Amino acid sequence: MRIERQISALLFVIAIAASAAAAQAGAAIMARDEPAEGIGRAAESSKGFGGSGSVSSSGNKTASSKRKPAAKTTTAGKTTPAKPKPWNGFVVGDKYTFLNFEVVSAEKPWYTRDAKANGAKGLVQVEVLIDTNGSVIEARARTGNKLLHPEAERAALASKFNRPTFGGKPARAIGFLVYRFGPADDDD
Repeated sequence: MRIERQISALLFVIAIAASAAAAQAGAAIMARDEPAEGIGRAAESSKGFGGSGSVSSSGNKTASSKRKPAAKTTTAGKTTPAKPKPWNGFVVGDKYTFLNFEVVSAEKPWYTRDAKANGAKGLVQVEVLIDTNGSVIEARARTGNKLLHPEAERAALASKFNRPTFGGKPARAIGFLVYRFGPADDDD
């Protein structure tokens, strides 16, 4: 039993080191500068980019046009996704699983003028819960400057992933994405 714990601890340390190395090596999703006044964000926000993950053979793209977005609730002017439904199936991964390479369509966050003016920059990790259809149903920023969290979470919620499976059956997945705000040489 003691050896299993040591192996688990070693795998945990390796996973953390690998995710940090991958983020430093350019695997982080780059934020884009907020457009100048008068240029609409709506037209720009529809331009995501294809991630380097492979498209699964389960037909991920065929169902995307028929999917309905998760219900949203508005409280005090802030839009948040509805709570996910209870799940009794498999959950793949954990909160230390680096998912940038599983993204099929990643939305880039905006690097807002307010964040730049306040000196906010660097990497932001966002923990995500992915539904069986590959859409993100929960996103929570956990590292980085707090001024960058809302945009990183918004971008994570708009991203699409390969459909998670376990043993050939649909599953949910947990992991994290890394976003970079500002140039790579500016990381703190």
